Amino acid sequence: MRFRAVLLYRGIMTWNFQERNKYFKPMKANELYVVTSGSYSDYGVDAIFDKKELAQAFIKSFSDGNDFNDIEVYALNPFEPEIKQGLKAYFVRINKDGETDPVEHLDNAYGFNEGDMLQMLSFTHNKDRLNVRCFAKDTDHAIKIANEKRAKIIALDRWGDNGLKNI
Repeated sequence: MRFRAVLLYRGIMTWNFQERNKYFKPMKANELYVVTSGSYSDYGVDAIFDKKELAQAFIKSFSDGNDFNDIEVYALNPFEPEIKQGLKAYFVRINKDGETDPVEHLDNAYGFNEGDMLQMLSFTHNKDRLNVRCFAKDTDHAIKIANEKRAKIIALDRWGDNGLKNI
């Protein structure tokens, strides 16, 4: 992937961060709006903005704007508290009796949604096992979190309800 330009601080890219921060306050946005173009080996980032309106205006400022892909939205500092605590991402599948499948230490953020965390919950297609994505200290801690969620769901008589969040 090639990187063409970053337009976060009004084009001032030659200063070091300490020097720049004397004159400009760092962004406090929760999301970044990334304008991209191309595909496969020609895919690249054209610009990054802290406001969606600026990203849209950027695209409109170039002829017909048809060479750009959609605006991609990324969270700024996702899962910052968990990362600062040194927690790791795990996937635990547990049945109603508390038995678990082998616990996975995850290698990507698939299934995690900022705002619906610390735990993401769902059930397998036949609703016999609860899937728990969580941040934990280690495998035993992840199992403990899953077991607490399992017990709470059973107590609420909500086993099999895929509408569960933040239980």
